[in-house]
Amino acid sequence: MDKLIHTALNSMHSARLKQTTSAQNLSNAQVPGFRGDEIGGRFGSVYLYADDQLETRVFSKKSEPGLFSSEQGEMRLTGQQTDVSIEGDGYFMVENQFGELGMSRRGDFTISNDGTLVNRAGEIVLDTSLVAMTVPPFREIFIAENGQVFIEPIGGEPGVRQLVNQIAATSSDGLNLKKDVDGTIRPEGGIDRTQFNPDQNVRLKQGYLETSNVSVFDELINNVDIQKQYQLNVKLISLAKDLDEAGASLLKLPSG
Repeated sequence: MDKLIHTALNSMHSARLKQTTSAQNLSNAQVPGFRGDEIGGRFGSVYLYADDQLETRVFSKKSEPGLFSSEQGEMRLTGQQTDVSIEGDGYFMVENQFGELGMSRRGDFTISNDGTLVNRAGEIVLDTSLVAMTVPPFREIFIAENGQVFIEPIGGEPGVRQLVNQIAATSSDGLNLKKDVDGTIRPEGGIDRTQFNPDQNVRLKQGYLETSNVSVFDELINNVDIQKQYQLNVKLISLAKDLDEAGASLLKLPSG
């Protein structure tokens, strides 16, 4: 009975991890460029005893945290000059408040009071030298497919564009990407500023935002399945208790 109970408890623990991930995905379903976490991560198998014996009972073990879906979200036209999306593979290079580098698909950019280009999460958008992007005051701003940023300066001739910088973008080719605990995507081993080379093949699209790639409908279905799995294991524990009590009653000596 103990083995049945331990197996059921392990399955309940896995269901709880999956439900936590699903709730995280649902809470970020409206965040631009959000990459949904894989439900429960990737699970491996752990033998209860040595695997060279006849014992075949195994437990599941979450072995690869940080996995996420790389499927592209829907492209939505916003018309905002500072909204930028990436078509196909690629990521913006960003820096958080602690100076840590990361990769992001979030393109809801805005200009801070000091002229720094940031996204709505407060992360600094970097240029091809991995330095904070700064944009002078402008009447109009234009972002080319290759990430070059042009402006019509305030006080300048109408229609005359001035190149100010280029947004750093990189592809995921050859990188084993994981989502870190802060929600930022990074390759294993981190990002080396001295080794970074921007990918000129990444295509940007001004005036569009990529939505989250989370499917609310699929997540709700997953939640129902996870809840059923949890309830089934609760019943298994109750059944194990009943079987244990029945077995104990058979071993009792008859009275009288």
